[in-house]
Amino acid sequence: MHKILLISFVLLISSAVFAQNRADSLSSGKPPKISPPIPVEVFAGNKGLVFQMIVSKHFSPKSRFGFFNVTNFVGDYETTNQKNQYLSQSLLTADIWKGFSVNAGVTMNYMTGFRPTAGLQYVFANREFLAVVLPRFDLTQTYNFETFGLVEYKPKFKNDWGLYTRVQGLYNYNTKLDFHDRSYVWLRVGVSYKNYQFGLGANFDVYGPMKINENSFGVFVRTELF
Repeated sequence: MHKILLISFVLLISSAVFAQNRADSLSSGKPPKISPPIPVEVFAGNKGLVFQMIVSKHFSPKSRFGFFNVTNFVGDYETTNQKNQYLSQSLLTADIWKGFSVNAGVTMNYMTGFRPTAGLQYVFANREFLAVVLPRFDLTQTYNFETFGLVEYKPKFKNDWGLYTRVQGLYNYNTKLDFHDRSYVWLRVGVSYKNYQFGLGANFDVYGPMKINENSFGVFVRTELF
């Protein structure tokens, strides 16, 4: 399962690079900067509920500086021995070249608490495609290295209806103690209506150096705030 997660994550990042190259080849001039919406999603799986919100915005259309945040909560259905989780990253970003930026900020999670962090970010967005890749290092304690990424493809059928698909992945490695800390691949497929999406989902999560698997299958509802 661990190898499958790594292969899926490599494919995710490769798709983002391909999208940028395709966009560059089709554009005769500098494309307008499209501000990605703020997606808010609830996933109801067989093991629990997952809430996620992602923000990626520039301070103004002409600004090189912006803000990125990804926050998710996982709530267990069980009333005893609950394994509720949270993760939140808040970063200030500065554009350097064609969708690439440097970032610095803080990360918080239920296991390690609060840590300063810094890294790089790549964002590509148009009306059908969104790609985000975020490699970063924790600057204190165990100096974890993490890469977060997602690719969305959402073409319109006609009028207000369309297809919605997403592959989202994360890989976190403890560099001080030299072991795998956390990784996942989340999959979504469904339909969209205006700014709403809904359909089927699957979460493949791997925890700790023993690579313990916890998979969940269910349905999701999502909206995009502009």
